[in-house]
Amino acid sequence: MYRRYSDVNEMSMPVSQMRRNRIKNLVILVLAAALVAAIVLMMPAVQSRSGMRGLLIQRMQNEIATAARLATSLSRNAGASSAAILAQIRSNIYAIITMNGVGIGMEGASGRLLPEEELTSLQNSIDNYLSFLTTGMDTGEYQTNLQNALDALLLQINSLK
Repeated sequence: MYRRYSDVNEMSMPVSQMRRNRIKNLVILVLAAALVAAIVLMMPAVQSRSGMRGLLIQRMQNEIATAARLATSLSRNAGASSAAILAQIRSNIYAIITMNGVGIGMEGASGRLLPEEELTSLQNSIDNYLSFLTTGMDTGEYQTNLQNALDALLLQINSLK
């Protein structure tokens, strides 16, 4: 007999259902393309972030190597240029502290490259050295302690990845 509009056999679908399926498939295709595009666009940002960490470590290595080289040039008899050399070493340490802060700013607490206590202790060692230097006291022990602290920090920075 005659079939009703609602009576559809299993092989055929109403036109409205076919349109809905086409629209659904089109939306899924557009979303998948958008997801792939987002992943492709995000890859350079992720690589850039890891590259930035490498640049920070490389700059820290340069700063600590310069500070260690300057510390070896300090004279044990408190020469006239010792205060200027200590100021340069202090600026190198400050640069390392700043780069450590940049790492924290980029990645949060996990971005910390060096413990702040060690850097603060190193700054205190420089202050002690300078105070004994200005009073004219023997600075040999302080120069040795500063050199040892800088060498230890140099090894620690070189071990960063």
